[in-house]
Amino acid sequence: MGATLNEELREMLADSGTIAALATTGSDGAVHVAFKESFNCRDDGYIEYDEVMDTSQTNKNLVHSIWFGKTISISVLSKDRRSYVITGRPVRAVISGREFREHYISIRKRLGDVDLSTVWIIDPISVREQSFDKRREEEEDAHPLLRHLDRLTVQDTSH
Repeated sequence: MGATLNEELREMLADSGTIAALATTGSDGAVHVAFKESFNCRDDGYIEYDEVMDTSQTNKNLVHSIWFGKTISISVLSKDRRSYVITGRPVRAVISGREFREHYISIRKRLGDVDLSTVWIIDPISVREQSFDKRREEEEDAHPLLRHLDRLTVQDTSH
């Protein structure tokens, strides 16, 4: 396991008000991004994702990723506009057994009469905060001489 999710990020993923987008790539190299709601942080550090449709492009791409060791990306945006990007690798696809049944019951309680295709287990490789203030600070620290001239000359920005 490459990265540990901090408590703030774990709470964000558990919060129903958080927006999460899962980005995958297919065998043709095309990027597919879909907004998803069913992420969970496990006690062992892995992320679980419940996919409800066998034939979805996301599910097809996750199969491709696990077969060929490809990475995926989860972008997370909280209600208060904090943002993170998690890069990960699918390591297991659960399609039966006790663990699958627990997820199946849970998702049907939450979404109603739906099926559960796969419980994807994702190993987080890296985590990066993408919130504007954090990224701006990192970029300014990394490139202190890169400034637009208007920032040096314009004093009053209220107009």
